[in-house]
Amino acid sequence: MDRSHPLLQGSDLEIKPLAPVNMHEMIQKRLMQFISDRQLVAGDRLPSQSILAQALGISLVALREAMRAMEALGIIEARAGSGWYVRDFTFDAVTKGLAYTFELNRHNFADLLEIRIRLECSYLPEVMGKLTAEDLEAMEQAVCEMERLAASGQEFDAPDRAFHMRLFSGKVQNQLFTEVLELFWTLYPRIPVPSERVQIEVLVADAHRHRLILEAVQKGSVELAVQWLLDSLQGAVRRSSKLSPQAGK
Repeated sequence: MDRSHPLLQGSDLEIKPLAPVNMHEMIQKRLMQFISDRQLVAGDRLPSQSILAQALGISLVALREAMRAMEALGIIEARAGSGWYVRDFTFDAVTKGLAYTFELNRHNFADLLEIRIRLECSYLPEVMGKLTAEDLEAMEQAVCEMERLAASGQEFDAPDRAFHMRLFSGKVQNQLFTEVLELFWTLYPRIPVPSERVQIEVLVADAHRHRLILEAVQKGSVELAVQWLLDSLQGAVRRSSKLSPQAGK
């Protein structure tokens, strides 16, 4: 071919360049498509690495690197001496990244808290009729612990978490809702706190709100329970001061 032809000269050939190929990404997409096509669910075992590598026409090294990346995303998991399995969905894989993000931008945590507030207040009427005597007793113990800690000027994150998780866990037929709550409580302790001490009266008031939620739930008063829950969650924003001044307004 005559390379001196004018159409072969210069840079204005109007030919779109090929996009770079990310082999690991292609392998992951093929594996996820395989899982989808076979309708595999959490707990199902994948074929051996040698079979997968042969089917994909790739090396074992390339396959292993791609599978490790999928493991980091929480899609599959390796079980010692057994092989690779489809993993049940959790937020574990993204929690670390979100924690770092929230440390840089507290507004993101405020957004998560707003989601939590809306979800809890929406689901509360549904769960009230499902609470057992054991649930109410556990919530009573959590409230008592909050009141004790608040009276001495101490934060009460642990009993606060126990109260809300007992109120909702297993009562809502939505796995993602429980995951969102777990995500919130996992990230909450990692948000930078201000150096100034929260006033005792503020802590006592917020602990008392939980007492009012519990009493409303015990009486079966949905409207009051939702009202006090909303007030309590908004109070948590004010108490923690972990968010920007605009959060909670």
